[in-house]
Amino acid sequence: MSADACTHAGWTTRQQARLREVTTVQLQPQHLRAGRLPVVAVGELLEVAPVLYLDEVEDLRCRPPVAWEAGPFGIVGACGVIGEPRILHEEDGAVGVHILQVGDREVVLNDAGLDEPVDLEPGRRVFVEGSFYLDVDLVEATERLSIPMRGRYRLAAVRRYRARLPEPPRTEPLRGIPAPDDVDDGVFLHVADLVGPVRTQPS
Repeated sequence: MSADACTHAGWTTRQQARLREVTTVQLQPQHLRAGRLPVVAVGELLEVAPVLYLDEVEDLRCRPPVAWEAGPFGIVGACGVIGEPRILHEEDGAVGVHILQVGDREVVLNDAGLDEPVDLEPGRRVFVEGSFYLDVDLVEATERLSIPMRGRYRLAAVRRYRARLPEPPRTEPLRGIPAPDDVDDGVFLHVADLVGPVRTQPS
């Protein structure tokens, strides 16, 4: 019997649990200042495309084949396999979007920040570390293409972190994603907690 077939009271399918999962993403300051992120209040819905910006890619070695760990700063460590890329057609030609499969979870990868090029060929089993951010280009893509994690989320919380050396950073809750004029230069990190997606993009 599949998990999706279990509908007894108190039972939760993996798909239902994923709809209530919190994804923490970093709000990139250049996008906040340029007004490229939706300015919405906590509790409202927004259409976004979370992408994992890679800091490290390694072979699995002795790590488990499937693992997922995410923290409150938008940082993720995961073990999985590189999936088949999604192909976007742009004015300059076709562009491949790298995918990581972690069990039944799929995540879009951005390897632009790595010091050296890495092998992201489909089928390679890898350990990755990185941080989630909101990709403003993928969410604006008009192709009817299934892009993992792109969809409508509920904004559950927004926080910013202010340095107080040598003390730990101060956490400041916000009422929503700040407008460009409200971005404080003294803050080193903005993050948002997203619940969903409530509705995913059609394939």
